[in-house]
Amino acid sequence: MPVAANSGPTLARHEDGGWWFEGWGTPRLLAGVTDRRFTPDDLVRDLGAQTNTVEAEQVHGASLAVIEHVHQSRHVVPGCDALLTERAGLALLMRTADCLPIFIVDPLRGAIGIAHAGWRGLAAQLPARVIAAFHHVYHSRAEDLAVAIGPAIHACCYEVGPEFIPRFGAFVKERGGRRTCDLIGVAMSQLRGCGVRQERIFESAHCTACEPQHWFSVRREGDGTGRLTSFIMLRP
Repeated sequence: MPVAANSGPTLARHEDGGWWFEGWGTPRLLAGVTDRRFTPDDLVRDLGAQTNTVEAEQVHGASLAVIEHVHQSRHVVPGCDALLTERAGLALLMRTADCLPIFIVDPLRGAIGIAHAGWRGLAAQLPARVIAAFHHVYHSRAEDLAVAIGPAIHACCYEVGPEFIPRFGAFVKERGGRRTCDLIGVAMSQLRGCGVRQERIFESAHCTACEPQHWFSVRREGDGTGRLTSFIMLRP
């Protein structure tokens, strides 16, 4: 597994498979995303046989769950799109194929979270709800949080209908007969509005629809395509 560096955050492809954040959050942190060749089973193997995993059911909503105890090695939490924990050695998982995987860590309090945010979740202010939960549950200050946004569809490939204009305003652009929406920009705006510092938000700059050699994309391939698995965990 890669070890966090000090040269600034990156999302780098690891020689053993998958993409891992380096230099982001805290040296205790393991986080990243699978790709077309590195499967969730490969991920669980690399995280270690003793690692328990918790995955959200993902209903394209704005509900979240705080994980304190897990009674089985692989657990699915129904009816939510974000997970938080301060338990070391527990991996939080999300599946995406264009939607935004959002990773959050409070390095001072040893708390982590992960969210699945599509346009519905962003319209329901899911990033803001997660930041508020960090404050309520862990007494985190927004300015102490580090946030990363993993591979997701970018505005270059996300064409939308006119109904997106009242939802996302200036993040919807019309050029050359195309109407597109910048979901990355929406998420970053919501995070900054909660007090997360701009310099503590890292965006991977990978568009799932532009890079078919690495990522699955529902917009490009349809619902039958695979899913990427994003993960975050604190080392014990």
